[in-house]
Amino acid sequence: MYLRRSLQLSLVSTIGCAADLSDELDDADDGAADGGAQIEHVAEGDLVLTTVDATDAMRWIWLDLESKAQVDIDDPHASDAWDLGFSRFNIAIDGGVSGEGGMEAVVLEATELAAVTEAPDGPWVTDALDGEDHGEDPDYALAGWYDYDFATHVLTPRPTVYVVRSVEGNAFALQVVGYYDDAGSSGWLQIRWKPVDG
Repeated sequence: MYLRRSLQLSLVSTIGCAADLSDELDDADDGAADGGAQIEHVAEGDLVLTTVDATDAMRWIWLDLESKAQVDIDDPHASDAWDLGFSRFNIAIDGGVSGEGGMEAVVLEATELAAVTEAPDGPWVTDALDGEDHGEDPDYALAGWYDYDFATHVLTPRPTVYVVRSVEGNAFALQVVGYYDDAGSSGWLQIRWKPVDG
């Protein structure tokens, strides 16, 4: 009887705390569209580890780098409120064919994120119309972040760092470091990033 009463009290306490936690999460939503926040940040010294729930192939998730906020965008082509967009393994920047924010990126192959402290001279690229493969998606400037294993269908992040200039003109270095959650489900992009001298 005592054990049953303790469990009941524990459940009541947990349910009461869950309501409070839900309120806090709603407050931290930062204007995300229905469905709540899909972006979570963890500080790692001067770096930020951002996890994006990009599992819904029918929905883009939009991030403003300066505020670290998930933003709700009706028309990404007519908005400068976002810097990066995420849908499954696709990452768009607000520039070129993806938006009118003027964003560009430099691709640094085989580079450590810690070694990048300022924006390089170039070459700067942006999201472009589809080229050689003639698929539906644009040629995203950040498209080369992964290697694909045709046998296992697993995406593995490459040692590539991207330096992007945000819509506001500030420079950030970023690297995709994961694509799966702890259960092995895909579409959970993990990006480590930091501001750098521009």
